[in-house]
Amino acid sequence: MESLTVLLSSSVIAALVAALVSLRTNERKIHIENVTQERAKWRNAMRSRADSLIKSTRAGDFQTVGFHCSQLALNVNPFDGEDIALIQAAERLGTAEDKDAQVKEFTERMALLLKHDWDRAKREARPWFFRGNEPRRIPYSEYKASPEAPTAIEKTKSSWWLAAYFGMLAFSAGIMFFLAAGLTEPFQELVKIYNDAKTEKPAVAWFQFVYWSVLCGSIWSAAYLWFKGSEKKFLDIWFSK
Repeated sequence: MESLTVLLSSSVIAALVAALVSLRTNERKIHIENVTQERAKWRNAMRSRADSLIKSTRAGDFQTVGFHCSQLALNVNPFDGEDIALIQAAERLGTAEDKDAQVKEFTERMALLLKHDWDRAKREARPWFFRGNEPRRIPYSEYKASPEAPTAIEKTKSSWWLAAYFGMLAFSAGIMFFLAAGLTEPFQELVKIYNDAKTEKPAVAWFQFVYWSVLCGSIWSAAYLWFKGSEKKFLDIWFSK
């Protein structure tokens, strides 16, 4: 009877775990099939809209330019400063004296928008524990200040930081391993001694035991927090490449 109860309990737990995993898998599948694919369609539509805008500008068809600007405004965030500036850049296509310069600005702003959305889509497609931070949208002013140099500099810096955080990971893991492997057995013996009512222990010994327990526990906790922080930073940089 007891074996049957254990078996039933194990079966119920296994069924619950399987149901939760299946639910999570289905939710993720629905998200990828709907949200991610719809965003891919949105990016394609924005590229097509930008292409039509530029062609209409080159052809001098400013009525069509106005129509595409209106449609473009319906597909961006009306509360975002960069999106508002994108619409304004599109509207200036019909009035700017230097058409080439205005087309260039509009194209660059659109490229930054599409890149940001693509980075977000890549992040959301990863498992949640590998996602890292939300991708940052690069403002147009920052891009214009240095459109080429930041990429190379940022990659160099990120490579150095990647190596640095990996070193921190290894070092903090070594500290935890040393504390766990080197102090487990001695502390087990001490715990047995201090739990033995037959063994007399002076107050100083109790103080030393508590002191070293708290100290070693604090070091291990600090090493663990250091390890987790370095792990997060390492993964953020790794998946931002």
